[in-house]
Amino acid sequence: MAQILRIACVAAAAVLASLLPLSAVSAQGAPDWPRERIARFAAYSAAHRDVAAERAYIRKRTAALVAAAPAFAEVGHDDRPPLIWRVDGVKSLWDGVDFPELVVVPAGEFTMGSPETEAHRRVDEGPRHRVRIGYALAISRYPVTVAEFARFVAATGHDMGNSCKTFEDGAWDDHRPGRTWRTPGYAQSDSDPAICIDWDDAQAYVAWISKRTGHAYRLLSEAEYEYANRAGTTTAYWWGDALGTNHAACDGCGMAIAGTETSPVGRFAPNPFGLYDTTGNAWSWVSDCWNTGYATAPADGSPNLSGDCTAHAQRGGAWYYIPGNLRSAIRVHDEATLRNYHNTFRVSLVL
Repeated sequence: MAQILRIACVAAAAVLASLLPLSAVSAQGAPDWPRERIARFAAYSAAHRDVAAERAYIRKRTAALVAAAPAFAEVGHDDRPPLIWRVDGVKSLWDGVDFPELVVVPAGEFTMGSPETEAHRRVDEGPRHRVRIGYALAISRYPVTVAEFARFVAATGHDMGNSCKTFEDGAWDDHRPGRTWRTPGYAQSDSDPAICIDWDDAQAYVAWISKRTGHAYRLLSEAEYEYANRAGTTTAYWWGDALGTNHAACDGCGMAIAGTETSPVGRFAPNPFGLYDTTGNAWSWVSDCWNTGYATAPADGSPNLSGDCTAHAQRGGAWYYIPGNLRSAIRVHDEATLRNYHNTFRVSLVL
């Protein structure tokens, strides 16, 4: 009976998707968010009849691959290539149209940080150290979008205040009145990353979807973010050592709106793990407290909860920044309570 009801629901969603009007079209020509989401989720549901069994398979297979891997050894400046323990089968997970779609990222091992010879390197990107992510992760395919965040605000009444840090009229203002995630100072579509988000806002969002879905969503750790961003690469950017053009949204990345505003998520090609906008567009909050280097960094992918916990790390770069600030190893921080017009976040699940 449950299977019959599920099939009926999928069919109904597909019919509803076909009937929804194309009334709200973004400036980029994309269909309105509800119609697109319902159609995509109907297709996902049709392809994933038993998600619980798929998750159980991922966990079991990942555990076997990690157990059979060579013994982990953390050795200072380790130049061994990354190890990726892939599980065949499921490539995405999704808890519903109100929530972000997730990509399954395999377990693996990599060297975190940047070599001393890398252009634009900062001292807080070391010491380089080996990290083992001994578990599969499901990570949001895109940064949390304006439309996704709007669902959360509407459902919870979360107070987003009435100010945001912006650069206008030649000056920064940490609390510019009238600037919010809805009015950041430039136009955004529903598909742009939600910005003017502080760390506490991001934590409130993951608490909300955890309660709604029954799954333990959370922010990524710094190590998990760099691992997911690199996606098995060792170059300055996941696509290589040269910036090239039209790989990401930044000031100098070769796009028409470079350095002036965010871009709708998914405009550029995904990295080898199938994740979009891990580089550029908007900085992503992670769970780690801020430290000026990796002297106390964990080697197992967990967040570093020592250091200055009034501030938290951010990864990935943003639309406002020059290419050197988009490298896979780049890291910055803000006060936990600072809303900034180029800060966003992603969500994740440990499987």
